[in-house]
Amino acid sequence: MQAPASDLLLEPLPNLDIPARRTVSHALHWIKFIGALGQWTNFKTEIANTYSSQTWNPREIASSLTANFLAGSVYEEQVFVSDERGMQGRLEGRAGIALGAVFGAQNHDIKLGASKGALPPYPGYKKAPDFVLMTSAHEAKVVGEVKVPWIREHNLRKLITEFESGAKQDNLQHVLGQLAEYMFDSRLKYGFLTTYEHTIFLRKEEFGRAWGLEILR
Repeated sequence: MQAPASDLLLEPLPNLDIPARRTVSHALHWIKFIGALGQWTNFKTEIANTYSSQTWNPREIASSLTANFLAGSVYEEQVFVSDERGMQGRLEGRAGIALGAVFGAQNHDIKLGASKGALPPYPGYKKAPDFVLMTSAHEAKVVGEVKVPWIREHNLRKLITEFESGAKQDNLQHVLGQLAEYMFDSRLKYGFLTTYEHTIFLRKEEFGRAWGLEILR
């Protein structure tokens, strides 16, 4: 089966292969986002409109054989993921390659990579986000963070549900603190926090005289 960019972008990621022995500690920094948080209410509409308005390159950029859908094929995960470093590698290997091919087919100069490959916000900047989407001129466009999905403190769906219900406001503020700091330092409008299984997309917006974040899960 051959796939152009428009089809490849809709393909789901395979399930992670998580062994019994794995990291058991959360990876949250001791920083909390205390600004305004709102819903990115028109996110899905914006995505749908952008997708449907694209002039998609019909060139085939992915292929798969029927055998690849069988158990044990390369379309399943064949790498154990037991810590955050492994998560970063799987996202780069799965999502990064697909996104890079799609962006290339559409003539968009942007790829996913480690933050070391992007120009820092200022000379001597020491912080290192997990990912950036950057141009070939090393200009960062989007910053991203990854957390392993099996740690209780990283349960993004539960954190947002608690936040929306008003039960535990500070837990979500804590998990977003690190990424919000990177967005602020880098003066970037967009960011994402992912556990591979769930992803929160963030957009920086003005709320009165202060900036805050709009989120979508």
